[in-house]
Amino acid sequence: MKPLLYSQKEAQTRGVGWRREGGDIRYYRCSSEEGQAMYCLTWTACFPHDHDTCYFAHFYPYTFSDLQRYLLAVASDPVRSQYCKPRVLCSSLAGNTVYLLTITSPSQNPGATAAKKAVVLSARVHPGETNGSWVMRGFLDFILSDSPDAQLLRELFIFKVVPMLNPDGVIVGNYRCSLAGRDLNRNYRTVLKESFPCIWHTRSMIQSFLSTAVSLRSRRVKKGRAGL
Repeated sequence: MKPLLYSQKEAQTRGVGWRREGGDIRYYRCSSEEGQAMYCLTWTACFPHDHDTCYFAHFYPYTFSDLQRYLLAVASDPVRSQYCKPRVLCSSLAGNTVYLLTITSPSQNPGATAAKKAVVLSARVHPGETNGSWVMRGFLDFILSDSPDAQLLRELFIFKVVPMLNPDGVIVGNYRCSLAGRDLNRNYRTVLKESFPCIWHTRSMIQSFLSTAVSLRSRRVKKGRAGL
C-alpha cells in the first residue's frame, strides 16, 4: 500500500513512470464528525527534481483510454478476436461507452453454445479502485490465451464481461461515485434507467441471459418427455 509517485522530469529524461515512493506511512483515526469516523493518511516523500510536476496515486492508474487501447488490440488480433466479441452495452450519463465482452469458443452448433452456462464479471463500479482494472486485465489476458485451462473454460462457459462499469467516474476522477454523485454499488435494484444506465443495462443483460437459460432447459425437458 505504499503510495505511487509520477515525476514528469523522470519520465522525460529517464523513461521512468509510476513507482512506489515514500516512508513514515501512517493511516490513523484522527477525529469524528457527526458520528462518522474520520481518518488521515500521512507519508513522507522526496521529490526527485526541482521545478518538476509530480503526481501521487494509491495504486497504478488504469484509465478509460487504457481500456480502449486494450480492446482495440484484442479486436485486431486474428486469434483472440475469434472468441472475444465486444459490443456496446449502453452509454453512460456523459455519453461514454460501457463495453460488454462475450468470450467463448466458437461452435458450429448454435444450440450447444446457447446451452452453455454463463459467468458474469465486472470491474470499476467504484472508479477509484484501479487495482480492479488490473485484476480484470489479468483475467482477460488469461482467458484469451492459448493456455489449456483457458481453452477448456471457453469450451464450457460463456463469459459476459463488463470491464469498466463506471466510465464517467473514471474519466472525471471520482473515487466511489458516478457522474451523478451516487454510489452505483448501492443501486442495483434501481428502476431509474435514465439515472443509472450502466447498472440498469448490466442487470437487464443478466436477467435476459437467465431467462434464455430457463427457456432452453424447459424446451429440453419437453423434448425428453415427448421422446418417452
